[in-house]
This record gives sequence, C-alpha cells and structure tokens, in this order.
Amino acid sequence: MIQTILQKSFVRFAIVGSIGFLVDLTSMILLSLWLSPMLARTGSFWIAASSNWAWNRHFTFRHANTMTPKETLQQWGHFLFCSGLSFIPNWGCYYFLMKFVLPNAHTLSLLWPYVAMVPGIVLGLFLNYAFSRFWVFNRKPACL
Repeated sequence: MIQTILQKSFVRFAIVGSIGFLVDLTSMILLSLWLSPMLARTGSFWIAASSNWAWNRHFTFRHANTMTPKETLQQWGHFLFCSGLSFIPNWGCYYFLMKFVLPNAHTLSLLWPYVAMVPGIVLGLFLNYAFSRFWVFNRKPACL
C-alpha cells in the first residue's frame, strides 16, 4: 500500500515539500538572527527552493537525472523561476498575515513569524506542482 501511494508523483512532491518546509524553517530561524523577519523569509525561501529542486529531481521526477550539465543548470533555473512565480502568492499570504493578523498571546507572538509561513506554503504547493510536472521536469519541456 505504501509503495502504491509513493508511486503518485504528487505524494512524492508533497513529501519533498515537507522536507523543504524544514529547510525553509531552519533557514528562516538562522537568517532571523541577522535579518528582519521579512528579509529572512525571502532568503529562506530561495534556499528551500534549491533544496526542493534537488530532491524532486532525484525522488519525485527520477527521469530528470539523464541530462547534460547545461540542461541540469537550465532545469534548476526553470525550477527557481517557477518557484519565484509560486512565491508571489506564498509571500503575499505571509505579508498579509504578518501585517494584518496579530496574535494575542505573548508565546504565539514569538512564534507568529514562523506559523504565518504555513498557509502560503500550502498555497504555493499546488501551483509549484503544476509547473514542475508539466514544464520543469517534463521529459520534453516546452520553451518559454
């Protein structure tokens, strides 16, 4: 049963996204030591996007491994481009929650910059999957 579920590319993509969330969160926490939450969030997203590209390439869309170094670099660029497009609603949701939704409890206030990441990440999941499946990791990708 688990093998059947793992045969679904969306499930594998979501697993990679979960790993990416941990990379995103860890990066966000570390970058927050030196940067504002908004700048840290931007940096952590790009670190996680690069991690997700590598994991998706080797786990979700295995056929993508048979490429020349130039094609691999182009694929990474395409993935970052699509992640950037998906980042717009992701970051917009984060910005909205940070500016207009303020938690009451002190403890939640400290965690809010990290909790506010979640809805945008979920929103970007579906858009990113469509880009990845039908363009970035497509066996015969269409040109821009």
